[in-house]
Amino acid sequence: MMRRADPAGRLDETLRDLLRGGVAAGAVGFFVNLLHLGLPLFTIQVYSRVLSSGSVETLTALAILALTLLAFQTLLDVMRQRIFVILANRTVARLGKPVFEAAIESSLTKGPQAASGAMQDVSELRAFLAGGALALPLDLAFAPVFLLALFLLHPVYGFVGLGGALALAAAAIATELLLRGPSKEGTQATARVNGETAEAIRHAELITSMGMLPALARRWRAAQNRAIEMSERGAKLARLLSTLTRTLRVVLQIAVIGSAAYLVIEDRVSASTIFAATVLTGRLLLPFEQTASGWKQWLEARAVLDRLKGVTRDGVAARSVTPVEIESGRLVAERLSYFAPGGGSRPVLQNINFSLESGMMMGVIGPSGAGKSSLSRLIVGIAQPSAGGLYLDGQSTFAHERESFGRAVGYLPQEPTLLTGTVRDNIARFGDHDMAAVVRAARSAGVHELIGSLPQGYATPLGSGGHPLSGGQRQRIALARALIGTPRLIVLDEPNSNLDAEGEAALVAAIETARAAGATVVVVAQRMSILNRADRLLRLQDGAMVQFGPREEVMQALTPQRPLPPRRRREIAS
Repeated sequence: MMRRADPAGRLDETLRDLLRGGVAAGAVGFFVNLLHLGLPLFTIQVYSRVLSSGSVETLTALAILALTLLAFQTLLDVMRQRIFVILANRTVARLGKPVFEAAIESSLTKGPQAASGAMQDVSELRAFLAGGALALPLDLAFAPVFLLALFLLHPVYGFVGLGGALALAAAAIATELLLRGPSKEGTQATARVNGETAEAIRHAELITSMGMLPALARRWRAAQNRAIEMSERGAKLARLLSTLTRTLRVVLQIAVIGSAAYLVIEDRVSASTIFAATVLTGRLLLPFEQTASGWKQWLEARAVLDRLKGVTRDGVAARSVTPVEIESGRLVAERLSYFAPGGGSRPVLQNINFSLESGMMMGVIGPSGAGKSSLSRLIVGIAQPSAGGLYLDGQSTFAHERESFGRAVGYLPQEPTLLTGTVRDNIARFGDHDMAAVVRAARSAGVHELIGSLPQGYATPLGSGGHPLSGGQRQRIALARALIGTPRLIVLDEPNSNLDAEGEAALVAAIETARAAGATVVVVAQRMSILNRADRLLRLQDGAMVQFGPREEVMQALTPQRPLPPRRRREIAS
């Protein structure tokens, strides 16, 4: 069976591609740095030949040669930057879709917070590559060439340059070590404040209704002040170290010019070497000066790669990539068991067995915590069974290719969620369903008239979570989304929890219409008004299947027997 491309393998391929691209950029960068020697050579020739001979022709020839070399240097530098941008764009093209899919899969087991930053990490990786941070190690690798040129001019120049490079490298390392702690603390404090702010906004109704706003505002202000204090502590140290680094750079320039002047006075070098030594020292020290910020970028990029590796590794799911059309709604559970990730050794569901033919309806009942919602998630393939399996038309509901499986399945979770977009987009599942199919689904769910009363009808834009619709309106539109097309399996988890009598009547009618079309329906509910329509009932208790069978038999077992009156007991005894 074909499998979806391994996201972790795609990440490894991308890293190998980046290595090849880095080699190409390094080759171009070699000539870019080599051409930086053109200006020092030009100044030496002007001092030694032009000024002594007074030849305008020689000056013109040297100027043309220098400008030509500068043009080539500029062209190659642009080419190198273009290579970085191409690498960045190819990285997003390669990683975007598999990381998105892996993040969705990972969030199913580890929660949304575990993978919510995956796409942001891809964007940060692109910014790192396109920003030219890859050039830093290439420029550092060429630094010995500039150092050798300084030694060739005079050993004093070389030792001054070497000392300056070591001093700047030490300053960069000290900056990283001293700022690591304060920077991390400030980032964590800011993240906590942002998290508290987002949580307060999500629960604005609760906070306002119970008068909690002043107390939470004081708490937020205290947390904000702590975050600012921690961030400012790191910022002060960063500004101090940056000032010291710039001062050190100026001191080194003074040292170069001073040593050059001394050597000229002592008649050990030509005056033409003063400007050449200054330029060469500047080119030598530049990558070392950039090491502090560049090293931080490399560390952040390494952290991004580690997070992406974690997401792609955790998000790998053994799902097929071969579409298989589902023609029958026959649903079978065979020795199904499920352990929640990180939930310990106690199973959420254990040894569940049932079989439903097309057009049948099964109600799932049981107390809170019995595993009803977990069973719903397993039926629609959200979670992977720990043992046994669930099969729709003979195909595993978890391993089935998701797009073709999704066309055959309608799902209404316990907390129905609508995504940002129009009402039509949500009912159509953001797919290519035409307007006629959308209206049919809305009519089946009994929500067509309700949508017509909205400001823009089916084109009404919805915010995150379906804002500004009420809970009942969101639930009915989510039901229409579950019914669109011709689903072979419909799973409804507490579908009438937010519905009034009219909405519940529409729900029952929608279920009967779907069953008449051959759909198998699984309903988790507590109200008997909807369970009375079920052919089968599955009763769960602490994750175990207590009873499965025809509705009448299960209900009879649940109905307490009335005790016989004393006279009747005496008659039976006699």
